[in-house]
Amino acid sequence: FTGSSNVVIGVIDEGIQTTHPDLSTNIWVNPNDPVNGRDDDGNGYVDDVNGWDFAGNDNGVYDGGSRGSLDDHGTHVAGTIGARANNGAGVVGLNWNVKLISAKFLGRRG
Repeated sequence: FTGSSNVVIGVIDEGIQTTHPDLSTNIWVNPNDPVNGRDDDGNGYVDDVNGWDFAGNDNGVYDGGSRGSLDDHGTHVAGTIGARANNGAGVVGLNWNVKLISAKFLGRRG
């Protein structure tokens, strides 16, 4: 395997499709802030489970729907960095076993 699940890589771009078959197992999950409407980890972001959408100021790190039409570039970049290998789906990234956190700052208007 390439990479380490102890390494967290921030993708500063559009959002990441967290349910993508090549990415879902490599999406970072905040262990200290479950979805409950509170900022449990005290970092100023409520329920920042997979990162934060700085363009929309919410925890929705993916706005592309099921086809990925809106946040396709962020998802593409995440795939280049850390798409899983040997899963029979899509592509493979440079680091097969890393965690990806979304720092979405680009909205619908770029």
